[in-house]
Amino acid sequence: MDKNKIQKNFLIKILCFITAFGVWLYIYNVENPTRSYKLTGVPVEIVNTDTIESSKLTVLPNQDLTVTLTLEGPASEVYRAKAEQFKIVVDLSTYAVKKGSNLIPVEITQYPTNINIKKNESLRVNVEIDEYIEKSVPVKLEVDVTTKDSYYPFEQVVKPDNVLVSGAATYVNSVQWVLAKGSATNADADVSLNLPLKAVDETMKEVKDVKINPTTVDVLIPVRKSKNVTIKVPTKGENNKNIIIKTIEPAPSSIDLVGETQDIGNIEYIETEALDLSTITGNNTVTLKLALPKDAKPVNGKDTVSVKVTVETINQNSVSVPVTITGLSAGLNAEPGSKNISVALKGTDSLLSNIKDGDITATIDLTNLAEGEHSIAPKVKVKEGMTIESISPEKLKITITKVVKPEE
Repeated sequence: MDKNKIQKNFLIKILCFITAFGVWLYIYNVENPTRSYKLTGVPVEIVNTDTIESSKLTVLPNQDLTVTLTLEGPASEVYRAKAEQFKIVVDLSTYAVKKGSNLIPVEITQYPTNINIKKNESLRVNVEIDEYIEKSVPVKLEVDVTTKDSYYPFEQVVKPDNVLVSGAATYVNSVQWVLAKGSATNADADVSLNLPLKAVDETMKEVKDVKINPTTVDVLIPVRKSKNVTIKVPTKGENNKNIIIKTIEPAPSSIDLVGETQDIGNIEYIETEALDLSTITGNNTVTLKLALPKDAKPVNGKDTVSVKVTVETINQNSVSVPVTITGLSAGLNAEPGSKNISVALKGTDSLLSNIKDGDITATIDLTNLAEGEHSIAPKVKVKEGMTIESISPEKLKITITKVVKPEE
């Protein structure tokens, strides 16, 4: 019994819902009463922005302007209204504006028929206006060029090298450069590029919402043949007598030259300006200008080279040298007044500090000399690189006697 009662009540509820829904459909479609409805987030477009540039003003970019509309009309229309069915504008040619925030009335230029917009004359939006400025900005190149072997890219040339950036001062003042980026690969001839420009700040971050004029630049990258040649250092003058110049070495010892093939093809080496040896007093590194051919340039852009000069100091030293007697006839005996002589030598430290047996010899030749006392100058020979400053004594007293045979 309770179960039948529950089922009966459920059927009654369903019939009531169907009846109510049918009444609502009748009223909505047949009676269609007038209703009010608030439509939010309707976008507002700013028009005729160029008219205020003559007053050195402009609209700040990226303003999201919207209004809320109070719609009135048939329920079937107002409840189905969408924001894109409306066109709402702010016309800057109609109002006087100033830098900063400006509360400006809007105009509704397009909306659905059968719908009224209540209090539309009071609709306003805040429009931010900034100072309009222009400034000249240098072009910054980021052009990556790779070439074939033995070819080299010269300095890039951009035209124009400055462009005009204009717009809201807030944005234009942050522009440091306009960037032109591009690339070329496997080049063996001049490269010409037309590159678009992008405004960037000091951190190389793009600054949008500014105008750039012109919007592109032409970039020329000359590409020339290169050749590696040795560097030679000619000398002039006499070096100081107290030193010996051991090495003269340019660093680097060779250089890459670039130019037209016919201009560099026969170049085997280039010279520096002459190194004046009279100015060298010790180990030193000097900078000398390269004598570059007229139609060739160094790849590294430098027209000078460092030259390292190493020297060794010349000193004096006295050495005691034993005297060797030669040429004594048979049956004779020779007795020198001294078995050693003192030889004053001049040479580099490395030679004088490393004298070995045989590097210096002193001999006295007694060929064809008979008995008696003789004064003879010894003959002294020294190792290459040494010079004899003096010999003491200059002559040695030699006593020659017959060899006495023992009595039988």
